[in-house]
Amino acid sequence: MRKSINNASHSLHKWQISYGVLLLLMAKASSCVAGGGPENVFLLVNSTSQDSMTVANHYIDLRKIPANNVFYLDYRKSQLVTTGRVFRDQILLPTLAEIERRGLPAQIDYLVYSSGFPWRIDFTKDFPDEKFPPQLRPIASLTGATYLAAFVVNKRKEFAGLNTNFYASPVNTEVTVSHGFCAQYQWAPGGKMASGNGIGYFLSAILGVTDGRGNSADEIISCLRSSAAADGTQPKGTIYYVKNGTVRSKPRHDGFDRAIRKIRLLGVQAEILEGMVLNRKPRVMGLTSGSPQLGVRNSGCNFLPGAFCDNFTSAGGNFVVPKNPPGQTCVSEFLRAGAAGASGTVIEPYSIAQKFPSADLHVHYVHGCSLAEAFYQSVHGPYQQILVGDPLCQPWADTPQVTVSGVTDGDRIRDVVEIVPVAKTHSSRKVKSIELYVDGKRTQLVKPGSKFVLDTKSLADGQHEIRIVAIDDSAIETQGRWIGNVIVKNGLHAIQLSVSKDQLQKDVQSIDVKITSTDSKPVVVFHNGRELGRVAEGSGNLKIASEKMGGGPVTLYGQSQGDVAVRSSALKLVLP
Repeated sequence: MRKSINNASHSLHKWQISYGVLLLLMAKASSCVAGGGPENVFLLVNSTSQDSMTVANHYIDLRKIPANNVFYLDYRKSQLVTTGRVFRDQILLPTLAEIERRGLPAQIDYLVYSSGFPWRIDFTKDFPDEKFPPQLRPIASLTGATYLAAFVVNKRKEFAGLNTNFYASPVNTEVTVSHGFCAQYQWAPGGKMASGNGIGYFLSAILGVTDGRGNSADEIISCLRSSAAADGTQPKGTIYYVKNGTVRSKPRHDGFDRAIRKIRLLGVQAEILEGMVLNRKPRVMGLTSGSPQLGVRNSGCNFLPGAFCDNFTSAGGNFVVPKNPPGQTCVSEFLRAGAAGASGTVIEPYSIAQKFPSADLHVHYVHGCSLAEAFYQSVHGPYQQILVGDPLCQPWADTPQVTVSGVTDGDRIRDVVEIVPVAKTHSSRKVKSIELYVDGKRTQLVKPGSKFVLDTKSLADGQHEIRIVAIDDSAIETQGRWIGNVIVKNGLHAIQLSVSKDQLQKDVQSIDVKITSTDSKPVVVFHNGRELGRVAEGSGNLKIASEKMGGGPVTLYGQSQGDVAVRSSALKLVLP
């Protein structure tokens, strides 16, 4: 970690965002509800990487990500570092186009990567005539560049700035206000929502990095499993702020006492520790520190499910194996120890506080924000920070409870169906709106006390997933949901998929899916909306290579082709 240059404020001034010049960079629709849930995630998977597909399979199953929200990219470039052009042309722009093609812009807030993508993006060649100060080299993290997609798409040099994130809350205040995030909200400086003249963002995280100093796929899956189980548990751990006199610690010292006071007022334990490392703490729920080597593996600490860890150092988000191990502590060490998420810089950031989360990160988290919401509300210049872990984790959320009448899981329905939702909270908060999703796509929104009217004749016969999502009236707009599957039966035809159990053995190279249809129209077999193969005559056998799907929980369904489509029920498998 290099010291800040004395005249940094002068030399960096021209790289600050001028709110009067740079307004909304991405056109967005006006309808949006924040809070964050699986329906708001667009999950990006590298179809050339077994680890990427396997990690994604588990995350989809744990978080109930709709199949329509999963996008497979045939990415074959480096998984370490790539150029701005490759990132924009092969990852970001195809993703934004696919969201548009699927009709999902109004609901996608998170662009989340499975493993198998480059964690560092070099934009130097995008600006051949520009001289950047050394503190603001145009080298970004994968998640930072994605969060700032509006800048990247428009090739705005200001992405490499210290106040690019208007969603971030002001520091040095006595009261921390937390807001739920929506990609269609526009933000003005100071964490304020703008009414038409602001900047829009996408929350972004990578579930894990499996190259270099990263984690194994099994380690990532273990963390995702524990973080999903942590939601709404109101954990009794302690959040630690580790303080010392070095350049890695001093820039954030002023906020420690205030943050601890706010956290304790919420009934959560928090404290300051003097020194360089954290040792033998039995219930760590959060960490803010500044040290090149924390010794996480041998610290004797127990990181609880849902914990978030942030360490102010040069190479925390650099996954290249150092020439002289162990090198600086990598964010992967926190995930290996059981944390739900961690952040670090992918290249030398200099000792600039705006590039790192403020002490209020944990305040936002304890308020009930998701891990990603808490992180991005606390860092003003996030372009060099990589966020690794489960962005949806919400240990302190007060989740609305949703029940429905008029339909039950497994029902066979036809014609017009009325669905009556009931949503309650455990606190003084009230439910302000309720949404209906069909097969992962939002179709209706009503106020509490109203009902949904679903015309099943607009749907193909066969199985469909119904989601009822309730949003509370807090500033965070916390979500709760009911998920069920129904069988629409307005016509005569049906399709069934099946696999013999003896196929699902270790080291299986392929599976034979038996397709039985009452019609002779071609049937396509899908995995998360991606075609795996088809049979021409309606019924038949389809051999699918296991390498096309990855390991873990996999859900397949079949759909006939033609003017009147028919869907099969889901075929759920667990592949080795």
